[in-house]
Amino acid sequence: TSLKYLGLLLLTAQQISMPLMVRYTRNRENGQTFFTTVNVLVMEIMKLAACSFLLIREHKSVGKFLGDVRDAIWGDPIETAKVCFPAVIYTLQNNLYYIALTHLDATTFCILYQLKIFSTALLMRVMLNRRLSSNQWFALCLLVVGAADVEWSSSSAHAGPRVANDFVGLISVAAMCFTSAIAGVYLERVLKGSSVSVWMQNIRISLIGLPVSILSMLYLEWSDIQRDGMFRGWDHWVIIMTATNSLGGLLISMVIKYADNILKAYAQSMAIVGAVVGSWLLFSIVPSIFFMLGALLVMLSIVIYSTFPYIEEEKEEKAALMG
Repeated sequence: TSLKYLGLLLLTAQQISMPLMVRYTRNRENGQTFFTTVNVLVMEIMKLAACSFLLIREHKSVGKFLGDVRDAIWGDPIETAKVCFPAVIYTLQNNLYYIALTHLDATTFCILYQLKIFSTALLMRVMLNRRLSSNQWFALCLLVVGAADVEWSSSSAHAGPRVANDFVGLISVAAMCFTSAIAGVYLERVLKGSSVSVWMQNIRISLIGLPVSILSMLYLEWSDIQRDGMFRGWDHWVIIMTATNSLGGLLISMVIKYADNILKAYAQSMAIVGAVVGSWLLFSIVPSIFFMLGALLVMLSIVIYSTFPYIEEEKEEKAALMG
């Protein structure tokens, strides 16, 4: 329980800071922005290094750590094969994240991205046989409406990157919603059915995602990288943003392991409110009445979802007999 709520708290803080930093770092001239594929590659390297450090510290031996990695990757090929799909999907999604925020303003992106909550809930019903009560479905509706209202009413909509191509941005967000739901629910099933630690699972995912990231970088941006260098546009903000985003991947894995995807979605939705509040505090953007109404709907949805879970008919009958 402590790990679950610690992960949710840290994930919420990470999700609050990310839109603010991405908005700032992508709102530059085209020749001064960082390469998204390079950023995703560095994120994978950071995540791999962080997980390796934690496991080496736990084992207190580099040799034992390397032996466990060998056993986890090559000694259990079936389990390794299971994470290939989400590893490729997450690499694609990380690139789509930056593409969407390049072509759409932050408000439109945040509103449309809330559709992943519905797709996640539907896939949880299909893949994990997770039932939701009618009150929980109503709570999901309130969540999407409230989060969308908060973002729509925010006057920070024009503070994001310039709108370049709405169609590309919309396609990117649609793909993110679909892939996020599939990979998240699938990975939850893999993680909760595996005895391997969260950190070793992330090492598996990183080792698979690294070659995919390298191939993406060579295919999409190699000519520009040769001309401008790999780390064009990198400053201390890009470094902090990259490290924070890399940490977010580990936090999501922790939340998936000890909670579920719906709780993760709520943490991210609450982060939308926090991000807008952060814009208010940092950039003196005063929230409107519609913002306050949206925030209230989000809070109400969390209370309803937590208070009225699905109860099986057998439990209801036992409760009625006991009553």
